[in-house]
Amino acid sequence: MPASLRYNASVLKKIRLKNFKLHENTEIEAGRITVFIGPNNSGKSSIFQALLALKTAARSGGDDLVRRHRREAPPPAAQPVQAEWGLNSLVRPTELPPFLYGAGQPIVDLGEEYEELLHDPSRELQVGADIELPPDANATTVFLAMGALRLSFDTWFRENRLARHTGWLGCNYGQTAPWAWKAMDARPAETVRLMVPHYGGELYVNPGNSLANPFFCGVQFKQPPLDTDLLPTQNELNRLLNLWGRFLDSLRFIHQLRGFEEWGYPTTEYPAHESLDRLVLSDRATALTNLLGANARLRTQISERLKKLVHIGIEFETASAHRGKVWATAETGRPETLFVNEGSGASQLPFILVPIALAQPGDTVIVSEPEAHLHPKAQSQLTAMLLEISRKADLQFFIETHSEHVLHRLLHAVANGELAHDDLTIYYFPEPAEGKAGPRLLKIDEQGGVEGGLPGFFDQSLDELTEYLEALKQPKK
Repeated sequence: MPASLRYNASVLKKIRLKNFKLHENTEIEAGRITVFIGPNNSGKSSIFQALLALKTAARSGGDDLVRRHRREAPPPAAQPVQAEWGLNSLVRPTELPPFLYGAGQPIVDLGEEYEELLHDPSRELQVGADIELPPDANATTVFLAMGALRLSFDTWFRENRLARHTGWLGCNYGQTAPWAWKAMDARPAETVRLMVPHYGGELYVNPGNSLANPFFCGVQFKQPPLDTDLLPTQNELNRLLNLWGRFLDSLRFIHQLRGFEEWGYPTTEYPAHESLDRLVLSDRATALTNLLGANARLRTQISERLKKLVHIGIEFETASAHRGKVWATAETGRPETLFVNEGSGASQLPFILVPIALAQPGDTVIVSEPEAHLHPKAQSQLTAMLLEISRKADLQFFIETHSEHVLHRLLHAVANGELAHDDLTIYYFPEPAEGKAGPRLLKIDEQGGVEGGLPGFFDQSLDELTEYLEALKQPKK
């Protein structure tokens, strides 16, 4: 079976944070399903924020981790004009912009001061990761023989600027010598190479000098091979050269704030190309509304999944030349209503399901509290749906949750063989000690049991149940 079709293929293998908020020195080993549990303000969300900040900074074209963001300039004020028939009227020269924040603006707001991110102001901030990218199922012989490309990288920031980056690239043939780039170096870092045996070629890495392009990868033959099937296709070369971009694109963030807040949203000129990674909820809702309006196949898929979870479908209507509506359609004969009038649980689900539907095989979907506003049964059903999607669409999930029902469903999937126990990774984040995050990897057995139990979950429920039973024993006055 080709590597890209493996059941447990995933991109993100490790995450490293140093000196970022509560994380003095944290390393996370990722599984196909990675779950973060623990009390509030224990450092769970900071893991996601660090990746989001890195993606934002790299995509912005600069080397600063924290950027000030600005709303779109408002349109000129309406001006009174004299109509031909003698009556005053108002004319607004331009329409309101569809988004509050334009393209290229940050998609995460961590404050205006870089120092607010630092655990220790005297040290550099570090964000790093290990990733693995399998070849395409139709890859040429040389790329299939290389197997999954393994990339390790670390970025360091000082005074809000990229100070240095290091890393290595590997495959079935071994790994390249580590590269190291520093902003203070007068000359660029040297190219590092890895021999590709039997094919007379080399896998190389050219370190770059910016966060947008920290390195370039490629394959080079000393002389053209006699067998043209060994030559990589242009598509393969492009994917290899854009290894950094592939990693950034593979991170799919589902933001904490979700839901429709208005009866309709502005339509955009190119809805199919609008990103759901936007800074504020209203802009994400505008992008999502336009995606649903432009893509009938996506709308049908989301509608079918919604019906399984909350028994309503979804439909789009163009209300005017510059406005679109999203309707909720019921199966039970109840009249349709605008999605904004649905409950909070139903209203947030499209914001979870649409980014997942747009994800590509091998992508990493990062979601905080998918259980928010949902009935316990729906929480379990949504978790089961995420497991099914992960298996069929070959997606990796990072899930931050406070729900016992989400955890029950995941552990039950291990117990019944639906999910391999080593495909589920659970980290417990305790209350920070001395202001430091201390995530702990929990050990899961093949029966879905957790060694030592799930801290802060079932013990709390048992304590409350014991108190309730003791109260029932007390004589009534």
